Amino acid sequence: MSEPAPLGLPAGYGLRRPRGDDLDEVVALVAAADLAATGETTASRDDLRADWANPRFELTRHAWLVVTGQGRVAAYAWVLDAADQSAIDGQFLVHPEHQWCGLEEPLLQWVEDFAASLPADPAASASRSLGVWCGRGDRRAELYLASGFTRTRTFLRLRLTLDHLPDDPLVYAPPPGLEVRGFVARRDERAAWATLEESFADHFRESPMPFEEWRALALEGADTDLWFTAWDGDEMAGCITCYAEAYGGHVDRLGVRRRWRGRGLGRLLLLTAFAALRDHGCAEAVLGVDADNASGALALYESLGMRRTVIHDFYEKPLPR
Repeated sequence: MSEPAPLGLPAGYGLRRPRGDDLDEVVALVAAADLAATGETTASRDDLRADWANPRFELTRHAWLVVTGQGRVAAYAWVLDAADQSAIDGQFLVHPEHQWCGLEEPLLQWVEDFAASLPADPAASASRSLGVWCGRGDRRAELYLASGFTRTRTFLRLRLTLDHLPDDPLVYAPPPGLEVRGFVARRDERAAWATLEESFADHFRESPMPFEEWRALALEGADTDLWFTAWDGDEMAGCITCYAEAYGGHVDRLGVRRRWRGRGLGRLLLLTAFAALRDHGCAEAVLGVDADNASGALALYESLGMRRTVIHDFYEKPLPR
């Protein structure tokens, strides 16, 4: 049964909360919406399951499904706030068969209303904003702008075919005094968290994440065989986290701590990860990057032959404190 629809949905549609057994249908919806908007998708069962396992995310509070009279999932919406409650992200996706028949406007309104209802941290001084995004050319952009959002950032999806990686062993040799090795659970967990926290501290809409929350999000149930770390003695200098997905190898996070930047460590970690993904059977590697990142990440990725395939625009709207 659908819950009563408080959003003025069109006739024939209802609203209810997602359940665990909705996972596959929601993944299929996300993939279909992505394909219709951008021509490709990185939707995966593992990613959605991880999203739903986020300790700050409750299916009975932070997400909704729009369903048809036959019980089929027509749309999926969610809202999640950052650990410091300053940056709230929201999203809604409508299956192509149900797009622009009256679902988009009420779903965006729900996302905005729920985001505004989340309590602000009284100790935080930063302003709060709601962020949404869509592929370049997606009609949702017009809706965002009409609703008072401003386009503030552009993100790129990059791909690399892994069948022509360098064969020269010297390419994979670390700088003098450094060592690259595989991630070891328990032993390396806290050092990896600290490395990534420092590396991403200045990135767009990043907020500090407590270790236990990071551990739950990144490690519980995860396969870390494709994680690599760089060490200077007993100090971790860099870390890269990757996963093998159905669509190819996914580079999730690459971080090099400030003291070790400018020595080619990011390039080395990427090449090490690419080779491991290839040996794991992945034909391509995929990653996302902030096009305005001041660290030079985009230039690094493109210097390795990665090509731009999808452009996503990010939109923000201030929220009351």
